[in-house]
Amino acid sequence: MAALAVLLALPVPALAGMMDRTEPGHMSPVPPGRDLPIAPPVMQYPMPPQWVTIRSNQDWRKAGKFEKDLSKDCAARRFREITPMRFRAYFKGEVLSVAFGHGLNLYDPQKKADRMLIYLFREGDSTACTIQSITNEDARLLNDAQPPKTGGSFKKQ
Repeated sequence: MAALAVLLALPVPALAGMMDRTEPGHMSPVPPGRDLPIAPPVMQYPMPPQWVTIRSNQDWRKAGKFEKDLSKDCAARRFREITPMRFRAYFKGEVLSVAFGHGLNLYDPQKKADRMLIYLFREGDSTACTIQSITNEDARLLNDAQPPKTGGSFKKQ
């Protein structure tokens, strides 16, 4: 009981001050001759193919129409993807993110999207965001570099 009274009598900032910092030099330096990486290595995992909606050998600048106003809204985070790179489009080795005008993977509180369009986001998570809009028919025309179909359970007769 006396110990409890002593603990209650101590000022609270004194207890908090003891925990603010650790002792200087509490971690030993890296031994000489060891080269430790700054960060763990980045692992490249294959992207699931069902997320690739467009695959083309053309340049992404020729796909659809550049949306200047939507690109400004994208840079201000008023028109963006909900999950970046959930759906992807490949153009000559460059990967763009895809969102759909009807609302799939699209954050559009001001309702500026056209329901019939597909939006391609380049650098969609930065202030250098650019947006191209294409129709569903344009997407079919761009899909000229589809990987070969192998396996599967359905066979043509």
